[in-house]
Amino acid sequence: MFKPAYATSIEDFSRHSEFHNVKISPDGKHLAVLINTDGRKTLAFLDSKTFEVTFSLGGEKRDQVADYYWVNDERVIVQVEQVKGSLEKPVSYGELYAVNYDGAKRRMIFGYRSKKPTAHGGFLLDNLEGDDKHVLIYKKAFSRKTDVIPEVAKLNVYSGRSTRVKRAPIAYSQFLVDHNGVPRFVAGTDDDFNTKLFYSQGKGESWAEFGKEFEGEFQPIAFAPDNQSVYALKSSDGGPKGLYHFDLNTQKETQLYRSEMVDPTYAMSSDLNEVYGLRLDEDYPNYLYLKPSSEDAKLHKALVSAFNGDSVIVSSKTRDGKQAIVHVSSDRNPGTFYLFDTQTMKARHLMSARSWIDPNKMAMTEPFRIKTPDGLILNGLMTLPKGKSTQLPTVVMPHGGPHVRDYWGYDPQVQMLANAGYAVVQVNFRGSSGYGKNFEKAGYGNWGTKIQDDILLATKYAVQQGIADKDNMCIFGVSFGGYSALQSAVKSPDTFKCTIGYAGVYDLEMLYDEGDVKDNAWGDAYLDTTLGTDKVEQRAQSPVHHIAKLKAPVLIIHGEDDERAPIEHAEALKKALEKQNHPYEWLVKDKEAHGFYKEANILEANQAILGFLDKHIGS
Repeated sequence: MFKPAYATSIEDFSRHSEFHNVKISPDGKHLAVLINTDGRKTLAFLDSKTFEVTFSLGGEKRDQVADYYWVNDERVIVQVEQVKGSLEKPVSYGELYAVNYDGAKRRMIFGYRSKKPTAHGGFLLDNLEGDDKHVLIYKKAFSRKTDVIPEVAKLNVYSGRSTRVKRAPIAYSQFLVDHNGVPRFVAGTDDDFNTKLFYSQGKGESWAEFGKEFEGEFQPIAFAPDNQSVYALKSSDGGPKGLYHFDLNTQKETQLYRSEMVDPTYAMSSDLNEVYGLRLDEDYPNYLYLKPSSEDAKLHKALVSAFNGDSVIVSSKTRDGKQAIVHVSSDRNPGTFYLFDTQTMKARHLMSARSWIDPNKMAMTEPFRIKTPDGLILNGLMTLPKGKSTQLPTVVMPHGGPHVRDYWGYDPQVQMLANAGYAVVQVNFRGSSGYGKNFEKAGYGNWGTKIQDDILLATKYAVQQGIADKDNMCIFGVSFGGYSALQSAVKSPDTFKCTIGYAGVYDLEMLYDEGDVKDNAWGDAYLDTTLGTDKVEQRAQSPVHHIAKLKAPVLIIHGEDDERAPIEHAEALKKALEKQNHPYEWLVKDKEAHGFYKEANILEANQAILGFLDKHIGS
């Protein structure tokens, strides 16, 4: 039997990043960085040459910094979040605070505790390039109703005065602003869970529904420098979205690039919002440069080459473009920040997000592709313990969502499992996002059937490749992955020696009555669309009703205050297991929501996971 040997401690995989979100001021004289200290986030300002701290903002007893943005050479806007007594994870109420790099002129400029209190939450929308005193914010009134209509407001970053700019025509909406600071597009979701797109020709012009003539999807992502055309992600056939340039006056569109497999992960834009490239994640991260002669493209390409193909993000630059903050990460590197001189092409190491993680001790993650019996191509990831490649105890790890996807990159849970000697198999099953609408829709109504068939197909692939020991496999997932862990073990009871459901849902009918999905005006329509309306079929695809078929022992991990997957799901599963006298273990924490946030609780969950795996497929 296999006996794990931990090269890196479980504690190291259970800690939050120490440093994140490093940004340079427009004049290049100061840096700002979010620092995690004893579970609380502090915003520190440093001199960019000496690295001496000029000021640090730790917040009041219950406040901390969620995010921040430079708005001019001296001033930063801070998105405030509160560390409340009722939940471990901080909560945002849309409060905005402003401060200079030296601590001067500190004040709450928007929110219910500002000098001019408002019953609205606000979030930065656009920093209005060229205007040092104002930003645009997205604001929405506090209400028990979820279908509140949001609006855009112009906010003075010193006085906190705000004026309304434009109101959305639909709830659950997001705005796209042109280069003059005018909201011109808004996309929202109606009560039937349909996306609606509206367009305004300019300042003072009303909204009109846009794109009725388009088949499929049309998603504008940035205005071109002329303000009369946009870059948009578009698909008319249900396949992956391509990047298009669309002229708003002539309606002429030009396809710039389209992958046969995936949507672009994101577009890379210059300071002028000229899209110069795309990031694509078909397997490993790949970058396509649409304007290879541009300075931004040449810089990014050189950085990717210098860092051997790792993920590279230029997170901020100075106004003159001479200095940039570069974030580099990979499957083994959780993130490193550099100050890069674009003239000398030299990088100065600033800090590592998790300095206690040694990339050389981490496991490599390699992509794979498999084909389903009905012709779909599935993209997956395999992570093997260092120095081992065959007949390994294996953990199959389906992702959450289900309408998200796994990407190649650093994942602390994956690395923790590989560090303990387990192979980890992940697969982007049908229903995952990022592969086109047809691929996503292929999962509708098939949560417990074809989606699980895809997961089991990836499991069989790992066995066929000689990697996984077919007699020593478990399945573990979070959220929808927790549902899949139970449902796959019900569907194929002889495949897994144990199953772990973390923050999972286990009774599909219950989603209509419990949790925050039902709180949205489109909640029932979403559930009807993705689950199907046949209640008999929903019960057939709910593991809580089929425990008699289950052979694998179960570990249930849940937060008592989870609103997305309420504790009632875990309790229903527990009751069903007890009724069948089925072996299970139970770890529930109060004040935790959808996935644990407190480091001590994360550690306890990780210890329980590894202990459970070691018991059933380890030593």
